[in-house]
Amino acid sequence: MRASAALTLAAALVAVAGAAGAADHTIMQQDKAFSEKAVTVKAGDRLVFTNADSITHNVYSVTPGHEFELKVQKPGQTDSVPVAKAGSLEVQCAIHPKMRLQVTVTP
Repeated sequence: MRASAALTLAAALVAVAGAAGAADHTIMQQDKAFSEKAVTVKAGDRLVFTNADSITHNVYSVTPGHEFELKVQKPGQTDSVPVAKAGSLEVQCAIHPKMRLQVTVTP
């Protein structure tokens, strides 16, 4: 039983260490634009979208394998999206089609 408990503890520590290595990348939305045109992140990191505008946004991606939608994001609201796997994705705003962000996710 002790060996089993030790293995369980070791697995939990590895999981926590992996999660601790994840980074947040904050993207502001202001003046109907993203604060960045392009970002590079690592798989496991999070994209954090903060609406610093006085208007509503709807941030999403339909890139296969990287789909998400934040729905209505009110002024002052912050939401995060984990990026699980390597690849490229385009992030847009459904309300303001000129808002585009290119995200490159490295392994």
